[in-house]
Amino acid sequence: MSAPFSLRWSLGLSFGLSLLSSCALTPSGDARAALEPAASDAQPQAPALDTPEERAQFHVMAGEMAAGRQQPQLAAREFLQALQYSPDAKLAARATALALAAKDEPLALEAANKWLQLDPTSLEARQIITRLALRAGRDDEAYAQCAAIVRDHPGGIGDGFRMVALLLAQEPQKQQAALALMQKLVAQYPKQAGAYQAQSLLALSFNQPQLAESAARSALALTPKSKEASLLLVGALVKKGDIDAADQVMDGLLRDNPDADTLRLGYARLLIDADQRARARVLLEKILKRDPKDADALYTLGTLTLDERKIDGAQAYFERLAQMADHRADAEYFLGRIAELRHQPQQALEHYEKVDRGAQALDAEVRRAAMLGKLGRLDEARTLMEELREQYPPLSERFLLAEGEILLDAGAYDQALKLYDQALQQQPDDDDLRYSRSLVYERMNRIADAEADLRAILQKSPDDARALNALGYTLAVHTDRLDEADRLVSQALAQTPDDPAVIDSMGWVRFREGRLQEALSLLQKAYAQFADPEVAAHLCEVLWNLGQKDEARALWTKAQKDDPDNPVLRDTIKRLGGS
Repeated sequence: MSAPFSLRWSLGLSFGLSLLSSCALTPSGDARAALEPAASDAQPQAPALDTPEERAQFHVMAGEMAAGRQQPQLAAREFLQALQYSPDAKLAARATALALAAKDEPLALEAANKWLQLDPTSLEARQIITRLALRAGRDDEAYAQCAAIVRDHPGGIGDGFRMVALLLAQEPQKQQAALALMQKLVAQYPKQAGAYQAQSLLALSFNQPQLAESAARSALALTPKSKEASLLLVGALVKKGDIDAADQVMDGLLRDNPDADTLRLGYARLLIDADQRARARVLLEKILKRDPKDADALYTLGTLTLDERKIDGAQAYFERLAQMADHRADAEYFLGRIAELRHQPQQALEHYEKVDRGAQALDAEVRRAAMLGKLGRLDEARTLMEELREQYPPLSERFLLAEGEILLDAGAYDQALKLYDQALQQQPDDDDLRYSRSLVYERMNRIADAEADLRAILQKSPDDARALNALGYTLAVHTDRLDEADRLVSQALAQTPDDPAVIDSMGWVRFREGRLQEALSLLQKAYAQFADPEVAAHLCEVLWNLGQKDEARALWTKAQKDDPDNPVLRDTIKRLGGS
């Protein structure tokens, strides 16, 4: 039986904020210029260099040429060499950006410190040093930078604390160190409400509602009428699940408040995050009743309804939103997503072509290429992806991975394999590329090659849950090595117990082992979390083998309506005796 690799392996086509942070840190301003490659292909030979200016120029030229050859680490080192002869903050910023692009964090920290030495007022340099120092376990250095941000922020101490909170929130792997750093900072400003608000904000981002509530109440004790502190308290109470108490605080905020609908909207979003969807919908509909053209309420109700897979209702909201010029691009993007869900690639393509600005514009371009692929226009799709790589060099690998997925979805396995082979020749240590190539091998039934790629990833990163799951599932589907498959998927499940793809894998392993009741429980859980047609195919298989054939038929009928062309589901139904 074919496996549900679209769920288990897909890299996805969404290019949101998580993508932009995948290169460790992405500085802006002067630093971003370092990522623009030069055109030359040849490494310069060192001439006779008699003055510091000549030496600096030589290293700058060498750095530009290395950047042009996509060698950011070498380029960063050349710019650092240039700094020895020409102490220029812009050169240091370029070196920092290139080191980050190369994922060489020690080198980036060295460059950022030089940047700060040359421009002590640079908040950007301080932010980069903070995050890199925190990652490196240099907590005192991170604290010193945060203290300086608070002290020297042009907006004042409160704005400085807020910047620090937002900065530290980007390092969830260093949660305890970040919270301890914030506590140390707050202790230096015991009468500053903004300090406690920042602590509450950071605690909320790390899902620490008790600390968030305590800090918000401390802020309110200093400034009882603070809307910001009250909203943080509401957020903490919602996170704790104390919705009635949150309602009481909100009632006080809403009373005679001219911005009541803005507050309701923010509260509705908090409730959505806490899975209190019914309460959120009531608030949003109240806003629309007063103002049927409230764009934020329409957008939030549209995304909420779409997330609930109520496609017709979501379409109605986004069609209303599309009538507003300032919000047309966002509306067209989601109308495109709805057309995708309905398996209407031509309509989806037409919607994506209208997304010419906004936060969704880049993702719309990638999805436009995907729709071209589904329509059989692979040459156009590949041309578009090539143009995106040229336009956004720092994201070129992500666009390449998306192009490979488009080829895979179109069944162009040879082209996908060639794409990944060429990329791996340039970047042989890139696990994302190797992982994607293993998917191509699996589709080509080259299981030994797929296994080799996954084991190469695990040799470097033995705890990589993605590779553990994929390899275990591959063994369960294509071999009789069920003990090994069980061990691998169990390791992945221990690390990601709520991932429906891993739960599905475990269910399939149990099915192959003949443990049908355990398989049923796991697959029902996976399907409840993610109603993917291929998970449905697995669940149908187990129900059928347990003699629950009517339940299996009902499930595959529903799954067919969601995705009538899914090959795994179609093959499963045919094999089980359906039409």
